[in-house]
Amino acid sequence: MSEQPARRNGRFELYYRKGWAYLSIHPPIADGRPVYPEEIENRMKLLGVPSISASAIRALIREGNGEPVAIVEWPAGRALASVFTIEQAKDGMSASMSISPPRKGAAPPSLSDALEALETAGIVYGIDKAGIERMLRKGAYDKPLPVAAGSDPVFGKAHRLLYHFNTNRGKPYMEMDFGRINLKELNFIDNRSAGDLLAELVPPVQAVDGCKVSGEMIPAHTDKETVVLRAGQNTRLSDDKTGIYAECDGNVRLVDDVVLVEPVIYVKNVGFETGNIRFKGSVVIEGSIADGFIVEAGGDIQVGSGVGRATLRAGGSILLKTGINGKGKGIIECGGDIFAKYLESCQVTCRANVLVEEAIMNSKVVAYNHCVLNGRRSEVIASDLIVGGSFWCKKLGNFNEAETRLAVGVQPEPLIDYRAKASMLVLRQEELDRLENQLEQLAKLLREGRADERAGQAYAQLQQSRACLVPELETLRDSLPHLRDRLEASHKSLVIVEDEMYKGVIVSFGTMEYRVADAGARKMILRAGNDKIIEAGFNSNERPTLSFDAPSSTGEV
Repeated sequence: MSEQPARRNGRFELYYRKGWAYLSIHPPIADGRPVYPEEIENRMKLLGVPSISASAIRALIREGNGEPVAIVEWPAGRALASVFTIEQAKDGMSASMSISPPRKGAAPPSLSDALEALETAGIVYGIDKAGIERMLRKGAYDKPLPVAAGSDPVFGKAHRLLYHFNTNRGKPYMEMDFGRINLKELNFIDNRSAGDLLAELVPPVQAVDGCKVSGEMIPAHTDKETVVLRAGQNTRLSDDKTGIYAECDGNVRLVDDVVLVEPVIYVKNVGFETGNIRFKGSVVIEGSIADGFIVEAGGDIQVGSGVGRATLRAGGSILLKTGINGKGKGIIECGGDIFAKYLESCQVTCRANVLVEEAIMNSKVVAYNHCVLNGRRSEVIASDLIVGGSFWCKKLGNFNEAETRLAVGVQPEPLIDYRAKASMLVLRQEELDRLENQLEQLAKLLREGRADERAGQAYAQLQQSRACLVPELETLRDSLPHLRDRLEASHKSLVIVEDEMYKGVIVSFGTMEYRVADAGARKMILRAGNDKIIEAGFNSNERPTLSFDAPSSTGEV
């Protein structure tokens, strides 16, 4: 059995559009009531639509299919239609439109109505049709919205220079919290590697005319400026003269429009005027380094004046024409040699030779090869030295018997590792002793029934801590013999003291120790034997010679 269509009465729509009255008739469905001519006539009278014959209305009803039909001219209906208000910006580069809502009896405004209004207002370019459609669909009435935008001219440019580095040395500043500026990080150095593109000629920009929303053209011009790339030292200009490349690692700078790379940089002082320096090449500092600043170089570092609480790191050697008094916070690390007049209150790690003229005082020094003091004083006081090769000085320690430790002939890593593990073992054993003492006291209270609930909880926590600590102690004890076996000292490493060693000095060759007697010792040469340290006198006429060609892995002389 077929489904019957739903019953629906006939209906009609009468409205104004573009000077005419339009009528659309929707016929009834099934047994629905039809549209009567009188209904249409009464609506026409109500709206003020000029009348048409009754026969014409009946004919429209008979032929109605829902499509709108223009039935009579209706000029007065314009008062019911939406009004388009269009404003053009003073510079002619944009336009906005506001639409009033249609009154009863007028059709909703359409895209064609809006486009016609824009054309009448002289707006013909850059019209946003999709935006207007959204505006009409949402019924955004009485709201001025942008509907057209002009295009700016693209002014032509000849070749331009593009630098791939910061041409304004020292900026931008590095900001910290709350907008403060870190004056130690000023980007003073701009590191580049050999082969890096430093600057290039950017192709010309073609001129493109602009246009206002009214269609008026805005002519674009082209500048005639001529620019060229200028390659300086340690750079090369490409064959087509459109790029400059670095010829070596270093600091790239722009000096009088010339691009250059400095494998060595020279600064007067390091402080707030330069900030920290980090450079792939070498750094020469004519003056001093202010406290708290860092100098890092892939090559060498040379400093003309004193160094205080600063940090110096170099892939090559470090030359301090005076010395360093780090006040307990100075740090020196280098892959090459260290040359200094003195080292005081600092921490030094040197992958090659430490060569000091006058003194090493209150410092920790690690030298992977030799450590030699060769000036008038040549003394080491209250310091801790690890020397992979040989050691040479005039005085070791002082008459105040300040503890001075010197380990010779063993490479630093295994010795440092052994010392760290041994110290940790002592600390952990002391911690375990304290735990067991506390556990014993709490256990006694618990046995005697004099402990409360908190004591029981504390006892459980201490037992848990002990359970974690015991395996750690066992691991440390197991590791120490293996580390100790790696501490065999080279028989070729020497300790040479031209003048005097004082009480309080401890010299070690691997696991063997030499402690200076109360009376001290004079003019000594110490060397590691098979099972003891061999002592000999120093004769200035038969001075040993040391090889400084390269860091020695065995402490060879």
